[in-house]
Amino acid sequence: MVRATLASCGSCVQRWRCTVERMSRHVTIRLDEEFHERLKARAAALGTTVTALITEVTERELDEDRKSFLSGIEEFADHWSYFQERFGN
Repeated sequence: MVRATLASCGSCVQRWRCTVERMSRHVTIRLDEEFHERLKARAAALGTTVTALITEVTERELDEDRKSFLSGIEEFADHWSYFQERFGN
């Protein structure tokens, strides 16, 4: 989480300065034009930015609880026929 504070600045060009306690990192990736257009369209459809979409998807991929949950679903799916036979539809 980023916590920012506003502080008065003496500069007449910059009246307020934002002090960020934890800076984010910039990452550069190369995408072919077609993929980039698809990514922009998806972000627009979701009402977000390309950066926010990439960040959300990456965070989701790195979420260990999500990975554990998905592996549980896979295990359940492997045994779905047993549940259908035992308990019906």
